[in-house]
Amino acid sequence: MLCGGKTLNFDAVNVYSTNLAMAAALRNPGWEERGGGSSCHTLPYRVGQAPATESSLCQSMASSIAMVTVISMVMVAVGVYARLMKHAEAALACLAVDPAILLIVVGVLMFLLTFCGCIGSLRENICLLQTFSLCLTIVFLLQLAAGILGFVFSDKARGKVSELINNAIVHYRDDLDLQNLIDFGQKKFSCCGGISYRDWSQNMYFNCSEDNPSRERCSVPYSCCLPTPNQAVINTMCGQNMQALDYLEASKVIYTNGCIDKLVNWIHSNLFLLGGVALGLAIPQLVGILLSQVLVNQIKDQIKLQLYNQQHRADPWFTTVCRHVLWKSSQCSESLSISPAPFVLLTVEPFLHTSPLLGVLIKEL
Repeated sequence: MLCGGKTLNFDAVNVYSTNLAMAAALRNPGWEERGGGSSCHTLPYRVGQAPATESSLCQSMASSIAMVTVISMVMVAVGVYARLMKHAEAALACLAVDPAILLIVVGVLMFLLTFCGCIGSLRENICLLQTFSLCLTIVFLLQLAAGILGFVFSDKARGKVSELINNAIVHYRDDLDLQNLIDFGQKKFSCCGGISYRDWSQNMYFNCSEDNPSRERCSVPYSCCLPTPNQAVINTMCGQNMQALDYLEASKVIYTNGCIDKLVNWIHSNLFLLGGVALGLAIPQLVGILLSQVLVNQIKDQIKLQLYNQQHRADPWFTTVCRHVLWKSSQCSESLSISPAPFVLLTVEPFLHTSPLLGVLIKEL
């Protein structure tokens, strides 16, 4: 096209204007860098105000993780208290792991994990966020593997549960908390013993041997007894000599079915509830993994932008391109008798929302 008697190459003008718009969009003197030159980069930020999407993402992620951090601290406190106050080591022999120590270990691991996520999201640190995401992924995979193995090897899992219940029966009188737990389970599931009520003969106090001097010989705990309507006071001696009776006679007074079968039946009848609990535990983990990866990608993009700004901040090419595009647009507008502002606006309009500097240049036409 001819402008002022000369041929004006619109492709060249478009290239120059596009480069101008890209340079103006990428150039922003308000950006600074935090975190130094470490390989664990942090997100460059705008002085006085962070981008809205990044700020809301960081705040929501940090607040959610902070709640889990508080829960982990409570778990550690409860575990330490239980460990300091409990002295019945013999009662803990029936368990593979001391529950107090398990609480402390899980609480400390949760605290360290959530600390990485919380500080990483607030400081926008890539290393901490990637550590948080990796640990969450490992925990999720371990939970998934445990569920699959428990389903595949259900027979072995049943045998392990039976072993734990039998060990708990042996140590029934050694610890009050263990005793209350067993009594609660037998009342809840209306059962007695592991496989049958005669399993209580494994306990030294309830053993049916003739040389047992215990007053509870051949008896069962009161939690095995059938409930009596309108009974104001619990009869703790209702299980006396129940092991000496046959199944039919004993079933009139106590529960004769074992707790293992009752527990298995309860699990089968509440699969949807257990699945909902497992899903409720998995969803926050998956959301945490997703949000941390999104935030890491945003940080990496902003780091690339910051590096570009540092490399081109003092580049005289930017000023040269500005002048050339303005001169070309003015020359064409004189020939076509139009304002140069629409010409430049038509060329660089897609980039106006990314750079206020282009608007200033158009006003100067």
